[in-house]
Amino acid sequence: MLLLILKIIAFIILIICLGFIAYWAVAVIKGDAVMKVLKTKKTPLKVETMDRHHVTLSYTIPIKNVGKQLGTVMDAFVRIYLPFEQYDDARVTGHLDDFDVPRHDDYWQAYIVEPGKEKRFYITLDIDGKGTSILGDLENLPEFGMDIIYQIVARSDYYYAKTRIVITREEVQNALYEYTTEAGK
Repeated sequence: MLLLILKIIAFIILIICLGFIAYWAVAVIKGDAVMKVLKTKKTPLKVETMDRHHVTLSYTIPIKNVGKQLGTVMDAFVRIYLPFEQYDDARVTGHLDDFDVPRHDDYWQAYIVEPGKEKRFYITLDIDGKGTSILGDLENLPEFGMDIIYQIVARSDYYYAKTRIVITREEVQNALYEYTTEAGK
């Protein structure tokens, strides 16, 4: 009798294990959402507004679902890495929005990205100068890093990922030059 009960318990455990293996095999075959920020498709910096002490620069960068399932971008934000010990002539802050539905309250509205499709992040950099001229304040602006941090929810557990973008002095100067050239016409 005890042997029969042990065989039944072993059989039930075997069935449960086979069920887990079958579940994971189907999950591997069906895949998951995999989001990738396409750094090579980043647009050049563009001046949105500018006055003597402030400039707002912007660019867009796509995020693409290269996986096999729907994925939801639940949260997204940017973090600027420009400590005042490295550069203290201006304060740089960043904001991230959905390009198609920009918001001005720093609220991230989640959206679903279908497999093979992409959405665009719209990123603005607000630079507040500390001197008498924003152009003078930006003359010694160093290259700085900026992380795009985003939370993805799909079949698997949610996760945060990040992509590092480097903003160079030349990019900023080119955007300022184009803007001031157009304004002078």
